[in-house]
Amino acid sequence: MNNRGQRLLIGLLPLAVLAGCGDGTPPPPPPPPNAVGGPVAPGQPVAPGQAVAPGQAAGNSNFGTVSLASGFVPDPHTATGTSGGAISAQTLNPSCRGWVATTPDHLFVATNQFTNLRIMVNGGDADTTLVVQRPDGSYLCNDDAAGEGRNPVVAGGFAPGTYKIWVGSYERGQNNSYTIGFTELSSVRASSLGGGAGSGAGGSASSVGRGGPTFAPNDTASNFGTTTLRTGFMPDPKVERGTSGGSVSASTWNSSCRGWVAQTPDHLLVAQTAMPNFRVLVHSRQDTTLVMQGPDGSLYCDDDSEGRDPIIEAPLTAGTYRIWVGSYRQGQNSSYKIGFTEMSSTRARRLR
Repeated sequence: MNNRGQRLLIGLLPLAVLAGCGDGTPPPPPPPPNAVGGPVAPGQPVAPGQAVAPGQAAGNSNFGTVSLASGFVPDPHTATGTSGGAISAQTLNPSCRGWVATTPDHLFVATNQFTNLRIMVNGGDADTTLVVQRPDGSYLCNDDAAGEGRNPVVAGGFAPGTYKIWVGSYERGQNNSYTIGFTELSSVRASSLGGGAGSGAGGSASSVGRGGPTFAPNDTASNFGTTTLRTGFMPDPKVERGTSGGSVSASTWNSSCRGWVAQTPDHLLVAQTAMPNFRVLVHSRQDTTLVMQGPDGSLYCDDDSEGRDPIIEAPLTAGTYRIWVGSYRQGQNSSYKIGFTEMSSTRARRLR
């Protein structure tokens, strides 16, 4: 064969064959297909499905962060939100279902190893789905768990780390209130969590939208003073006192809020730095509620997270937060202690 024929033959050889020529090393095998619980295959989207590297901040969420250690109480721990979004969950993993938001709805921080944890959603009459991304980028997905109707559940062992959670709507364009629960108890059912945001289920409520009074940027009025904190503050918890109640129904600010509050905030909290794991707790002998308005107008509400004590758990950006402590019953006024903490182990009833 002449030189011209040899050059033509080499030009027709597949690139894969050429890649193996030279040192005799075969080309690397193709990556395995992506599967539920498996690593994210190359080409999978990094937004919203990007994995959280060890030690890397988890970023934002639509409805707050839940930090738990094995043996947590109360069990189940619940939060609320609104399902749905513009992204097909199948673009995160082919086995996932529903339509989800770009930003995770919740961040779950497992502070130690969970042998058997279940994450479940009660969407009431709505058909919801569930997507959980592990810290290593793999996925757990569910739609219509056995024995739970149209409510999704994922279960198993959870290693320490930060998990991203999306609650989807099965039908595109739907948005439905839900309650999400975290439990180590086999007896807990999704239907027992309450049927969505504002249903009265206990748990650390997340942002429920916008609402509340409008204040001028320089308005520093409060009934019981201002607390200024930065991450790593001591002592932790920081405890203040006040008297609950007022003439305004918190539900007029947002239908998911409860209790009767004053028009003027009871407390101002000035966050000098971002605090990614922050909790506000109230303890009283009476039934109290809690409302917090963020610097951007976001409203956070809770009732009965710990017995009849309310707790709000949310990542804070730097800025001024307005806080109201309500009385569940109109006309009641109760003395209380309010605690600010970065520790997940702090309990409202133990505030000093």
